Order: sequence, then C-alpha cells, then structure tokens
Amino acid sequence: MRGAATPHKFDPSHVGELDRPDRGQWQPVGTFLDLLRPHAGGTYADVGCGAGYFAIPVAERIRPDEKVYGLDVQPEMLEELRRRVHARGLTNVVPLLSREQKLPLPTAGIDDAWSVNTFHEFDAPLALLYEIARILRPGGKVWLVDWKPIETPMGPPLEERVPVERIVEALKAAGFTKIREHAVYAYHNVVEGSRPGGKR
Repeated sequence: MRGAATPHKFDPSHVGELDRPDRGQWQPVGTFLDLLRPHAGGTYADVGCGAGYFAIPVAERIRPDEKVYGLDVQPEMLEELRRRVHARGLTNVVPLLSREQKLPLPTAGIDDAWSVNTFHEFDAPLALLYEIARILRPGGKVWLVDWKPIETPMGPPLEERVPVERIVEALKAAGFTKIREHAVYAYHNVVEGSRPGGKR
C-alpha cells in the first residue's frame, strides 16, 4: 500500500503550520464534527493527533469524564498537545506516545477513531488500519482525512499524496465495511469505514 514516494513524517519544528490562519477556511473543524457527531458515552482516538487541532474540539464537545486519546509517534507533538490542553483546562484528553503499527490502547475500547492529514505518511497503512480495527468496538467508525492528489497552496508534495481509491482499497483490505466518501473539503478526501458488528 506504499505510495510511489517514501513517506516523510511531519517535522515537529513546523508545528506553527498546523495553526495557519487560513486552515479554518479549507479544513474547518466544525465540518468534521458534523460528520463525527460526538455523543454521550463515547470514547475517541485521534491517530496522529499532532497538536490537537481535531482532538481538542472533540474533547470540548463531550463530558469531562469521557475521553479523547491523542496518539502520536512524535514526543514533541504530544508535549505541545499537553500544553494546549492545560491552557484550556481540559481533563479528558489523554496524550499517548504510540508506534505506528502498535497503538497503546486495549482491544474494542474505542467508539470512533480518526486520522487527519497523515495517511500519506504511514509506512505500513494496512498494518495501522488493522490496529485501528482492533481498538474499535464492533460498529465503531474510522475516519481518514488526507490530502487530495491535486495541486494546493500548501500541504505535502504531490507525489506523496494518496488517491482516494487506494484509501478505500486499504480500508476494505483491513476488513472495514460501510465505506463512504464525504465531499466536504476542497483539498482533502474524507473516507469513513465501520468495523463490522454492533448497532451503528
């Protein structure tokens, strides 16, 4: 499932790029929240959470005793996430250092997981998707949001981007069902998949 170019991880020293003033125009958080619809009693995982651009708004929508796990392979990103969570007085975001092919969460404990702007960085996308399937409860959903392979004013090199067909193929190979594409962002594909079973 590797792309033509070797994946490059985001450089934590460029964390300011994640807060670009125009990001709210081309990747507004509210648009994703309308799809995710955080619900009472839910437990969530942000895989490749970075500084919490998506994890923090989800945490603000759920109760203090519910959890959003922020997973990242880069300690610097998790430190920035902790700083931002503390500044907002949130107690329901749990930063966790992760390996890409081994997520530090128990089996079948997460209702919804997402990974934003990171699919093109995965060294082994299928292995990670198997891990995401493992941590999801039956009927749980995963959301993959990543750059379209088109020219954009910002983002990773075009040759590193992954066509949506390959994202869908990877989800199917990992056993996900009810796969849907959501045309909500101009620069990004948004693909949803469900772990079989459950009532959702």
